[in-house]
Amino acid sequence: MAPFNKTGKNNKKKGNAIASIIERGPVSAERDERTHGGSESEELLEFAVALANRLQSCGAETYRVEETITRIIEAYGYRKVDVFVIPNCIIAGLETDEGDVETKIRRLKSSDTMLDGIERYSALCRKVCFERPTIREARRMMAETDASVCRYGALLYYLGAFLIGAGFGLFFGGELPEMLSAGISCAATAAALKFTGIFNANAFFKSFVCSFILAFIANLCGVLGLCRSTDIASIGALMILVPGFLFTNSLRDIIYGDTMSGVNRLVQVLMIAAALVFGTSAAVSLSRHLFTITTAFEPIDHPLYIQCLAGMVGTLGFALFFNMHGRGIPFALIGSIISWFVCSMCMRHGVSEPIAYLVGAATSSLYAEIMARVRKFPATSYLLAALVPLIPGAGIYYTMDFIRRSMGPEAWNKGLATAAIAGAMAVGVLLVSTVFRMWGVYKKKKLKK
Repeated sequence: MAPFNKTGKNNKKKGNAIASIIERGPVSAERDERTHGGSESEELLEFAVALANRLQSCGAETYRVEETITRIIEAYGYRKVDVFVIPNCIIAGLETDEGDVETKIRRLKSSDTMLDGIERYSALCRKVCFERPTIREARRMMAETDASVCRYGALLYYLGAFLIGAGFGLFFGGELPEMLSAGISCAATAAALKFTGIFNANAFFKSFVCSFILAFIANLCGVLGLCRSTDIASIGALMILVPGFLFTNSLRDIIYGDTMSGVNRLVQVLMIAAALVFGTSAAVSLSRHLFTITTAFEPIDHPLYIQCLAGMVGTLGFALFFNMHGRGIPFALIGSIISWFVCSMCMRHGVSEPIAYLVGAATSSLYAEIMARVRKFPATSYLLAALVPLIPGAGIYYTMDFIRRSMGPEAWNKGLATAAIAGAMAVGVLLVSTVFRMWGVYKKKKLKK
């Protein structure tokens, strides 16, 4: 029963049930048959928020979480829906035809990037909106979806981490020794991430510990003669910790108008970046205090096809690390090749870096939106994979290195250049995704007519 109803109002509602059904039309009539009495709106809202909360815990975007609640509630005949989402909280409410108001608040304590979960819960949302089952049946479907979400075992988890480091160790100008050292450092970092995650460590502490381990092992590999450039090994391994997706999403939320969500994510980015600076600085200082480390190896400018293949290997590592499953993986890898090829060709023809990255990100977004409609899956998986080679990992690393060496002007200039690239990527993604969202709204309004 709705918590804000008075007894007299409930009796009046029961007495006018048939007249209310006739006035509200066939959708509302069907809605009344599918649920029970005054608890209908509360049960529906509870289900919608629970499903949105699962999407949020898997790393879904703010707008996807909000649209999930809105679409489900509107599918059952309600039109007055209000949803407010920030990265760790969902507030949703609906108003019934009788003027009763239901509100649900759900707080998220921890989240992870689970691409398989995003795909499966998004598919469940579409199915519920299309079939409009009873709430009890919808809950059963959600329980089945919970059981079907796949997570890779330890072997593929660490293999994914190794491929991230190895792929980007080559991508950023290394050779086989740097690839192996970056892969080893990245796998050790993945172990640290898993260990700190067991104890629900906060993002700052987790980033500090993991970046310390990463940089120390990369420098240790240099001491042991396993690689000639500890910088390249560190940059390749650091890709697993760089909050590139988080930063891009924060800017995208701000531009979309989800200011609270965007600012919240941006604060997280700054905290993680600070932790990475402190962690890597502490590890490098300790390593150079204990060992004699020399870096005489200059990054190699690999041919474009080598860079594309290396980026694809790193993207495959992220696909395993973020639990992407199914036949969509090859299509995601193709997207990573396309994005870097377009961006690189723009720069080779004299286009400035921010504009080149904007074009590359826009191409990634276009590819992701097309694949999402072809394969009936969310664009998130394809977009994240396609954006992986564009993440300015080297810029972030050298910004932190300048800070560590107290080179303020250099750190400021490099940081601004890196932020400009990330901002350009966010704008590129936004331009394409906004066009597709506007097209979706247009089709929806056209169908209503």
